[in-house]
Amino acid sequence: MALTSVFYDGVVTETDRAKNRAGVPDYGVYGTEDFKVKPHPSIPYAVIVTKGKAHGWGVTDEAAMDQVVQCGTIVSGVRYDLISVRRNWQPAAGGPSTLVATPGSADPEIPAARKTGPGVEDDQPIALVKWKAGLSAPEKIIDMRCWAGNGGMIAKDELALGYLASLGASVKINGNRWSYELLANDMPGWVNEDGAGPWIQLPLEAGWLNNGASRASARILSRGQLLQVSADVRYSGATGSVVERWIIAKLPAGLQPVDTTFVPGTTNGYRSGTFYVVNGAGISVGPYPQGNICQLNGIAAMK
Repeated sequence: MALTSVFYDGVVTETDRAKNRAGVPDYGVYGTEDFKVKPHPSIPYAVIVTKGKAHGWGVTDEAAMDQVVQCGTIVSGVRYDLISVRRNWQPAAGGPSTLVATPGSADPEIPAARKTGPGVEDDQPIALVKWKAGLSAPEKIIDMRCWAGNGGMIAKDELALGYLASLGASVKINGNRWSYELLANDMPGWVNEDGAGPWIQLPLEAGWLNNGASRASARILSRGQLLQVSADVRYSGATGSVVERWIIAKLPAGLQPVDTTFVPGTTNGYRSGTFYVVNGAGISVGPYPQGNICQLNGIAAMK
């Protein structure tokens, strides 16, 4: 069967233009303040999107003045709404683009309801807005914008990787460069070119307080060759217990060290030399020392 080719002589549709742009960034804004999302000073449950220009899938949009986007109310808990530039190529005339708020969940992530269909209907994320019951102003705004130019791209937050994932993509965020590559078994995934992956917070085991003042986390270094662990944990029971190899937090699959590694730590800020161990099961401490605060930070070789 003969090949089908587009962009020789003949009809070229707006869908063709949206989808056939090999090597061109999918999304971006132009200036540092373009399409930046801010709290509205007076309207409840509303945000301002500042004037400027944005582009996506072959379409450029310009706001000559600041725009207002209204979000829904919230009666309990928290909710993250995605603020996007929505491009609609339907019907045949298509456009103009609009600014929309898509309700999400209690977690800071791009909602599954986001439109993803260049040439049909597609949302360009520009911010995640956190709403909390009892407050009519945003508690937090996560900047999801990105900028592209002369073969490079930068973004404000690592959450932007969730909508920029395409093979060959390269994005710099907070000093770290990420590339979307083929990994084991030709499965695509993001790789931190500068060696450090994002910190992953680990659920604490029984006896250790699971709250904001007590946490354990881990991340990969050197493109998966090293594992870094960090913890500042509080014990909820009586002090003075002596327990061998008591697990503080288990390590998930993909964050497993090759062998037992001893990590220096302190207890209540005064007793150094207490030993911690990173093993296949997790981060352990033992014998558990006097005091109820344990702090550690160390590196282990990865499998």
